[in-house]
Amino acid sequence: MSHSGLILLAVRFLGAGSRRSGRGRSRFITAVVGVALSLVPLVVVQQVADGMISGIVRRFVETGSYHIQAIARGNRDNVTPIKELGAVEGVVSARQERQGFGLLYSETGRSGVTIRAVTQEYWSEDPVVRDYIEVTGGNFDLTGPDSIVLGIHIAERLGAVPGDELRLLTVRPLGEGRMLPRVSRFTVAGVVSTGYRDLDRLWVFVPLERGLRIIPDESARDLVGIKVDDPFVLPNPLFNRGLARLAEGDRTRRMARTMNEISRTAGPGWFVLDWYSLEQGRYISFLTSRNLLSIVMAMVVIVAAVNVSSALVLLVVEKEQDIAILRATGVSAGSVSRAFVLAGAIIGVAGATLGAASGLLIAGNINGVLQGVEVLLSFLAGRSVDVFNSDFYLEEIPVAIRFLPVAGSVFFTLLVALVAGLLPARRAAAVPPERILRR
Repeated sequence: MSHSGLILLAVRFLGAGSRRSGRGRSRFITAVVGVALSLVPLVVVQQVADGMISGIVRRFVETGSYHIQAIARGNRDNVTPIKELGAVEGVVSARQERQGFGLLYSETGRSGVTIRAVTQEYWSEDPVVRDYIEVTGGNFDLTGPDSIVLGIHIAERLGAVPGDELRLLTVRPLGEGRMLPRVSRFTVAGVVSTGYRDLDRLWVFVPLERGLRIIPDESARDLVGIKVDDPFVLPNPLFNRGLARLAEGDRTRRMARTMNEISRTAGPGWFVLDWYSLEQGRYISFLTSRNLLSIVMAMVVIVAAVNVSSALVLLVVEKEQDIAILRATGVSAGSVSRAFVLAGAIIGVAGATLGAASGLLIAGNINGVLQGVEVLLSFLAGRSVDVFNSDFYLEEIPVAIRFLPVAGSVFFTLLVALVAGLLPARRAAAVPPERILRR
């Protein structure tokens, strides 16, 4: 039987054009809706998880870890090669930073903090930093020697606002268990937020020159923060994987050359690490969570295949007489079997198309959907309900539709639908025409 004949036969089996077409169409629609509903959460989870991971990672990379860090090995006599690193091909900027720990306190509270001593250029000359860091009070101004800029959650904990005076305690270890405390006074110049709690609850920024004096050499982390023009093609399993890695081969090789040149320029007194290596444990946990969620949602699609299979089994029972007539008129058992496999594929295509379109629609408007769900649940519960707590995630989920995972999900759904049609197809091919017609 020709391919067009098989398609017409599969459509007829699904209910169109028969006396019992209403029941057949109902069964067909039920199976399609089942497949679609199973695919929707898989598509939404993939898109939302990718959006959240991308949003969090980009905030870490652009505002915290830089694209690449050259970290001093411990010899404080090393000359910091800022100008030389800034001249490497592919490097956009190179800035000195010192990091350390301290205790920041006011009249109303205290908080342990990560001190970041940077120059004003960290803010004024990097538009990407300004894209990801929002000034919620005052200004990001480190031009004064006593200026300090607080993360929003630290400011809330201390009850501090721009203009307030704070004290910062740092400790220099002297050996044999002895320590020399130092208290420094600062005036709050501004309060900032990245929109991600893990960053906002620890950071404070102070002028680089002041930080070099108050953060002890023994506990300081001295580095050169480097920004390059194509950071996310550096080796990583989050953005640069699979087909994307093959498509970005030239860019990947170019960044590899830039990385090697940075290492050569920095010399043996400096470690050179890319952004993924700096926070690898955190990023692996993101990737693992996303993969586990995708596996769970894929199992829902497999369960929906049972619905497809059962619908086709019932269809075989209902169409036994039609199958027998076809077999008696010369249609082979293989053609009947292929027609039922094709019927399963038709259900899969229709369900996958509807499910993918619905999933993309929900994922593209996920922030509005979550707000609507929160309003509804708050109304039903009579109190405020947070479905998505921004204290532990992002204030807003970045939406960037990626079609490659959607294509993979659709292919998986079609494959499952085809497999679900194999058992009913074998049963249809085994229908004995003589016995059915005699009965």
